[in-house]
Amino acid sequence: MLINGYKVEVELARDWIKENRVKRVLVQAPPGLRNVAGKLVEELSSNLEEILLHGGGCWGGCDLAVAHARAIGAGGIIHLGHARFLDEDPMPVLYLECRRADPEPLLRSLERGMSVLDGHRRIGLGMTVQWLDHLEQAKLLLKGCGVITLTGPPTRPLRYEGQVLGCAYQPLLQLSNKIDGYLVIGSRFHGLGLGLQTEKPTYYLDPELGVLDGLYAEVERLLRSRYGYIERAQEARKMGIIVSIKPGQLRMQCAMKLKRLLEGAGRRAEILIMDDVSMEMLRDSGLEAFINTACPRLSIEDQARIELPLLLPAEALIMLGRARWGEVVRSPRYLAMEV
Repeated sequence: MLINGYKVEVELARDWIKENRVKRVLVQAPPGLRNVAGKLVEELSSNLEEILLHGGGCWGGCDLAVAHARAIGAGGIIHLGHARFLDEDPMPVLYLECRRADPEPLLRSLERGMSVLDGHRRIGLGMTVQWLDHLEQAKLLLKGCGVITLTGPPTRPLRYEGQVLGCAYQPLLQLSNKIDGYLVIGSRFHGLGLGLQTEKPTYYLDPELGVLDGLYAEVERLLRSRYGYIERAQEARKMGIIVSIKPGQLRMQCAMKLKRLLEGAGRRAEILIMDDVSMEMLRDSGLEAFINTACPRLSIEDQARIELPLLLPAEALIMLGRARWGEVVRSPRYLAMEV
């Protein structure tokens, strides 16, 4: 079924409900797909005793509302807008990816913005799952303009050839010695995550906005800012380590290692257990700086919402003298949520 320009597999959902014998379902969707979720609820209401809409955040396939579903006695979750992230779900989950049906916004924006890619002949190409049905058409358009595109086979948590997430770009990064630049189709957000992990020129195409642009200057500004937060964190004696209970973000082992490292360096370290990470609660904690083991993009996009340093694990290692800045930035280590 086509809902607001997205392909939504309603019949698949009906089959899933029948096969799993669920009577109460929680529907979870990111902000841009809440209207699609509402229509889906209407379509499925006759197949269930109760179908309920999740009202909290939904930041990726890692962010399953399992605790909320269990609290209301739901037998499963229908999760919109993301591909499967976990290898095993903690309860029945149906992922409806909601892919874009019309390739025209993508192809039109790409054709109009091609001049931005002048000088590049071999490009690593990645897309968010919403645009993946049009990957081959994008490749053909680029080929017609003299640009060879490469994609890599998916590695977990990615599920498809050419797919990217805001935290996962491994297949593209493995192409580094074969290409002279990258193009990420989806949004500036998705392009920026790759730009932070590579020395190669990185571009993003946002088909919704019709924008194709480079990210080098923005990455440089952001990295200078991040270095400043690392320096500020070196003065902190009381630090918090953030752990999220979201199924795809729960990194307790990483947090415990960081706690031991901080305490070994003579600092007080507190582990903070959270669901959605609240900047207001962090500000009120009495702690002087934080290390984020939840979603790595919190430290990038949400840092401005809190005056205190919100470091990535790799930045914490730099702060403690266990890694060097030049070894970490513009490399896959930068967003790796491990120590």
